[in-house]
Amino acid sequence: MAGKPKDSAPFLGAWTLLSYELLLASGVVEKPLGDHPLGRILYLDNGQMSAQVANSGSHPLANADPREATPQEAGRAWRNYIGYWGTFTVDAEAGVVIHAVDGAWFPNWIGQNQVRHYRFSGNTLTLEADAPDWHATLIWRRIE
Repeated sequence: MAGKPKDSAPFLGAWTLLSYELLLASGVVEKPLGDHPLGRILYLDNGQMSAQVANSGSHPLANADPREATPQEAGRAWRNYIGYWGTFTVDAEAGVVIHAVDGAWFPNWIGQNQVRHYRFSGNTLTLEADAPDWHATLIWRRIE
């Protein structure tokens, strides 16, 4: 993607994660990455983006070499992290930002569009996504 995406100005920059919650179809609210998740989302003026989210309470692996992780450690690490990168476009009329995924920790997302409803309030950005069994809400604060 060449050049600055239309309507992207409010998104541009770096954002730090304040909260991540899933509202399940049952009405239960989960915090899949704990009470204080870590995260960073970047939106660049050339249309590139990257999103990383992790559990702040993740435990170190027993071995300093990640190739030596046990299957249990690797599974725990994978379940406590979400990350992807690609390009983004904004549909201001629909109130969505579309992340076109070029690479991801979850291979099924590669080549897919991740659509996020958005709203701004002061220096915060709320991104929301829906699936058949849940509604995700992530709140980000602009890094000045």
